[in-house]
Amino acid sequence: MLKRKLLPLTSMVFVLGLSGLLSQAGTVQAAYGNDGVVTIPKQMRGVWYSYDRDAHNGRKLIFTAHSFNGKPVYSQKSSIVSDYFNGKVKKQQAFDQVTKNWMSGKTTKLKGDVFYEIDPWISFENWSLYQVVFQIINGKKHYILIYSSRYDGGNYYRSKKLAKKMKNYKFAKVNYTM
Repeated sequence: MLKRKLLPLTSMVFVLGLSGLLSQAGTVQAAYGNDGVVTIPKQMRGVWYSYDRDAHNGRKLIFTAHSFNGKPVYSQKSSIVSDYFNGKVKKQQAFDQVTKNWMSGKTTKLKGDVFYEIDPWISFENWSLYQVVFQIINGKKHYILIYSSRYDGGNYYRSKKLAKKMKNYKFAKVNYTM
C-alpha cells in the first residue's frame, strides 16, 4: 500500500524538479545572450570536405539540423558581443565556461547573395560565411559549399575524392571575398 502512494509522489517530485532545472537552464541561456536553437538549412546538412589551403574551419565540416562540428548553434542577441567587450557582462569566467562550445548562426545578405554565417559565440570579425551552390564539374552537376571569411574563401565538397581533385580551385562566377 505504501509503495502505491510513494510512486505517484516520487514521480511528481521528479517532474517538478526537472521542470525547475529546465526553466533555470532557459534563464541561464538567456543571460548569456542565447535567443534559442537555430535550424541549419537542409541543403547544408551533412559532411563536407576541403583541401584548400585556406580551409579556415578545417578540412572536414559536419552540419546537423542544430549543430556545426558537434557544437550547438544558437541565435545570438545582437548586444551580447558588445556587452561582453565593454565589460557589461558580469562574471566573464562563468560566461566563458558556459558558452565555450556555443556557436552563433544567422542568415546574412551581402552584395546580393545570401549566406549562412556561423561564428564562435564571442568573436571579433570572424565572419565564417557559407553558401551552397551547384557547379558543373566534368559534365556533372555537383553541389558545393562556398565559404568566405570576407578576406579569403574556397570550396567544400561532399566527397574527399572530389575535394582533393579540386584543391584550391576557384570557380569563375563565385565571389569568394565580400
